[in-house]
Amino acid sequence: MNIKTFETLSVRYTFAEVAFIFSVRVTRLMKIAIAQVRGQMDDPPANASKAKMLLSNVDADLFIFPEMFASGYDAKCARFVDGSDTILMNKMEMFMTKIETQIANRGCFALFGRPVFENGKLYNAAVLSDGKVKQVYRKIHLNVNDKFSEKDVFAAGNEPMIFECKGLKIGIAMGNDIMFNEMFRWYALKGVDLAVCISAVPQKVLSRYEKVLPARCIENSLDIVFVNMVGPDPGFTMAGGSRYITSDGTVVESCPDSSDVRQIKLNVDALKASKEGRASLKDIRKDIDWS
Repeated sequence: MNIKTFETLSVRYTFAEVAFIFSVRVTRLMKIAIAQVRGQMDDPPANASKAKMLLSNVDADLFIFPEMFASGYDAKCARFVDGSDTILMNKMEMFMTKIETQIANRGCFALFGRPVFENGKLYNAAVLSDGKVKQVYRKIHLNVNDKFSEKDVFAAGNEPMIFECKGLKIGIAMGNDIMFNEMFRWYALKGVDLAVCISAVPQKVLSRYEKVLPARCIENSLDIVFVNMVGPDPGFTMAGGSRYITSDGTVVESCPDSSDVRQIKLNVDALKASKEGRASLKDIRKDIDWS
């Protein structure tokens, strides 16, 4: 609405009516930064420096980094398992210290993968920070591949995670979670507007994710942001291919197989409106016990 139109309306309508007209026509935006970057193995301070550079140079309300970005991801994660690698754990705390002040000063959120050691158990986790740790998602569906089994190293989480940013409800997933529709159906039934899946997916299995991601969107009328690690790690070459997919399965933004950063601008009200009545959910047969 331009100034001239607003002034015309102010003559014909009450102040409250004009305020309402103005409010519904102002576009509310949420800006997301997809940070497809490599997490250097065993070097949290270097990874923190990468994060700080992005936080300084990209305008976003939510920065999303890949699975295990803070520590790097490889088949030797067993060195974390009893918390005995105190040098690495101390470096992890340095990672937090280096980035949290900057996150707070920017007034944004950052979501990043890291190992979390709690009560004698190690979790492959996604940490949400606004300058302090607000929430931690512990990966529910651990991965097994021909290099190693996450189940031999990490404890499985058992709680999904939802948070709000700029009026949007956002659900969190990690890697292999994407293969289990019940998780995303639960998010959709809870009114989630957008799902975020951070991953460390190697090249040889990326094609499977490329098939499944649009299905999860269509099945649940959910937009999904997929943010994947990129580059070589011991035993793997991470595939990149991060992307934003709309609820009809359309890829509207994607990254190549190299380091890349993309800013996504979301129209908050339009996204929320597109979820009303969720066509794929309204005819669910709740009278049947599917368990």
